Amino acid sequence: MSKNHSLKAFKDNFILITIIVISLIVGLWLITYFMLKDYPATDRGTFGDMFGSINALYSGLALAGIMLSILLQRSEIKLQSEELKETRREFQTQNETLKIQRFENIFFNLLTQYHTIVNSTVENYYKPRENSHSITQDYEMVVINGCDAFTFHFKQMYLDLQKNEDNCEEIFNKHYDIFENDLGHYFRTLYRIIKIVDEADFFYEKSKTNENEIFKIKYMYVSILRSQVSDYELAWIFYNCLTEKGSKKFKDLIEKYSFLKNIRPELIAFDSHRKLLNQSAFITISEN
Repeated sequence: MSKNHSLKAFKDNFILITIIVISLIVGLWLITYFMLKDYPATDRGTFGDMFGSINALYSGLALAGIMLSILLQRSEIKLQSEELKETRREFQTQNETLKIQRFENIFFNLLTQYHTIVNSTVENYYKPRENSHSITQDYEMVVINGCDAFTFHFKQMYLDLQKNEDNCEEIFNKHYDIFENDLGHYFRTLYRIIKIVDEADFFYEKSKTNENEIFKIKYMYVSILRSQVSDYELAWIFYNCLTEKGSKKFKDLIEKYSFLKNIRPELIAFDSHRKLLNQSAFITISEN
C-alpha cells in the first residue's frame, strides 16, 4: 500500500508540474508573439536569437519530461507485475483450498458408504432353542448384522485357523466364499478409500513442501478411517493381506500406513502368520 501511495503522489505531482511548465511556455510564447508581431522580420529574428539559450532550456525540460514519463511508466509496470504475482498466489491458494475440499468431500462420502456397507451386512444362523420341551431338538433363527456379522464369521474361521498353521490362505478362501457378497464389497471400498488418500495431491509447490509433512497429512486421514474399523474387521483385513486377493495391492497400503497397529494379538492365530507381513503394518508411526 505504501508503494501505491508513493507512486500516486509522484504521479500527481508530475502531472501538476507538467501542466505548470506547459502553461508557462505557452504563456511566454503568446506574450512574445503579441509583443513582436508588429516589428519587421529582421528585428524579430534578432530579438529571438537573444533567447536561444532559453530555447535550449525548453528542449532540455522537454527531454527531462520524456525521461520522467518513461520512469513513471516503468514504475507502474513493475507495480502491476507485483500485483499480478500476488493475484496469482491468491488464486493458487484458493485452488489448493478447493482441491482439499473436493478431496474431503470424496473421502467422507466414501467413509459414509463404508459404514453403510458394514451396517447393512446381515447374517442368519440357527441355534438350539432354549427350554424346549419337545422330544426332538428345536432350533431358532438368529439374525445378526453390522460388526457382529464380521465377528461371527471370523470366529468360525479362527477355529479352522487354529487347526492348521500352514494353510491359512486356503482356510481364508473357504470362509471368504461363504461371506463373499459382503466381504467383496467391503474390501473394495476400504481399498478405494486408502488408495484415494495415498494418491491425493495436497500441495501445488511440492518442491517447497517436506515429503514427511505430506505423508503425515495422509496418515491422519487413514487414521480417521482406521478409527472406524472394529477389532474383528482388522482381523479380516490381516488375513486378507496374506492371500492372493489382498497381497497384490491392498497389502502395500496396509503396511505403509500401519493400518493394523491396533489389531488384537490374540486374533492372529499363530505368530508365524504375523511375520508374513512387514512389521511396519503394526508399528505406530508418530503423528506429531
